[in-house]
Order: sequence, then C-alpha cells, then structure tokens
Amino acid sequence: MKYLRVELRYPRELMHPMHRLVDESDAVERDVLVHGTVFDEPEDTFLFYVEGDIDVYTEALRGVDRIREFQVTRIDETGSYVLLTQRRDEVDDATFDPLQRTGVVVVPPIDFRPDGVARLTMVGNGGPLRKALADLPDPIETTVLRVGEYDWRQAVFDPDLTDRQFDALAAAVESGYYESPREATVEEVAERIDAAPSTASEHLRKAESAVMAAFMELREVS
Repeated sequence: MKYLRVELRYPRELMHPMHRLVDESDAVERDVLVHGTVFDEPEDTFLFYVEGDIDVYTEALRGVDRIREFQVTRIDETGSYVLLTQRRDEVDDATFDPLQRTGVVVVPPIDFRPDGVARLTMVGNGGPLRKALADLPDPIETTVLRVGEYDWRQAVFDPDLTDRQFDALAAAVESGYYESPREATVEEVAERIDAAPSTASEHLRKAESAVMAAFMELREVS
C-alpha cells in the first residue's frame, strides 16, 4: 500500500483567507487541519490546531463571511483548537473533489504553511493517486516529497526527514556510529550511502536537528 507525502503550493488568489493569515502574519506560526467532515452538503466542519496568537486568529475568522460559526479551546500559552463550520466554495470543490475518489485516502493532518504551502499524506493505489494529483487545478503546484509503503505508526513520530537524511541516519545507526564508544566514522557512513564525507555529515546534522526538534515537540504535547 503506497503513500505519497505531497506539498501543494497555492497561488494567492486560491488561498483561503486563513491560509493567507499564516502567510502574511507573524502572529500565527502553524495552522493544522486535524480532522474534518465533508459531505454532500453546502457546509463543512473542520477541527484545526493553531499555534500562535489565538486572538489574532479569531479576529481574522470573524472577517471571513463564509465561516458560519467557530469555537476555540486554548490548551496552553501558544496552542489552541478551533472547531469551525464554513460554507464550501468553488475553490474548495476544485481542490478537494480530485482527492475524494475511490482508491485514495487523504490522511490527516494537513499542515498549512507560509508561501501558500499545504502538506498532506495520501494513501492508495498508484493509478488513483496519480489521477488525483493530475486532476488538481493547474494553478496549484504539486510536489511529491516522499513515496513509500504506508505505516500509520510513522504519524506518531515523524520528523519529516528527506530520503537522503533518512538514508544517512539509517546507515549511521546500522554501522554503529551512535554506539558508545563509536564504532564507525562519518567516512564509513558516507561510503554506505555513496556520498562524500562532507555531504554525509551535513545529512546527519540536519537529520539529528529534525529528530530532536520533533522529539521535543512530542514531549511538550504529551
């Protein structure tokens, strides 16, 4: 069972007003769609995790006509959950209809980031996955970040490594680079992944940084 980690880049004219807030304001750091219900009805309900100034976020919500209602639950100084109901529009239909097809499942969360970027995971068969991406509106740029066999346990702790960073980290673990005392050198790790030692070292530094940041974030949530 294949999965795709996909990055969608929306032009400004297709961005939801709340996504534009993430893009333009330093007050909101993350806007993550955790769950949602999309039926054959004119309105949808979504649960978002928001990191940043929730007062700025809720003020922006009040200015979006198609958002019918919302509720906010603060969980700590910077994090909040927002449950909202909004009227669907043509952009929603054009974006989400291709993803709602037999043979494809969009696995939450969907992480909305600056520069019009949304990152999501899609699970399914090769043909339907390719068709779903091909049917997205042309102005939306699509980049496949990772392809692999799906394992839901990845979502429990996923530092979002690149393939090369993962390969370097795996080679380091397998060779004993992280044993105490150390049983392998960067040069040996580099040889395993067919890279220059300086490149392998850079992959390891970035992977270690991403893993530790993800671990601390997981600890803060728990």
